[in-house]
Amino acid sequence: MSEETLFEKLGVKYIEKDGIFYPLITLGGEENSKDVGKYGRMWMDYIQKEYPQRYRSLVRFGELHDKATEVNEVAYELLEDIENEWLHKHKPKQSNSFVEMYRLRTQARMIAEEVVLHDVVNCFH
Repeated sequence: MSEETLFEKLGVKYIEKDGIFYPLITLGGEENSKDVGKYGRMWMDYIQKEYPQRYRSLVRFGELHDKATEVNEVAYELLEDIENEWLHKHKPKQSNSFVEMYRLRTQARMIAEEVVLHDVVNCFH
């Protein structure tokens, strides 16, 4: 009876091609398929272009997707806080007017997104 290989002990699966078994090894495992959100993807693009060494380091240690998910969560929390604060300060003159409420909400979202992009997404983490 043959001994298990290290890969078999770790639970790595194999695929057979032309009578040769190849281990199915991927970088980062299941995390590559994990959705990191809008701001997480934007941060990953930013860090890859502006700080390639940091990007490679995060990929190498398997921390890129965790960090991107964290950036996405922080960004959405800040976005919501800024929008709510802005809407609280700028009350509509006609509370039943859909157009005015839409305009105010759009304006709040634009202001909040600008702050989030500057303070969270386009930063070195």
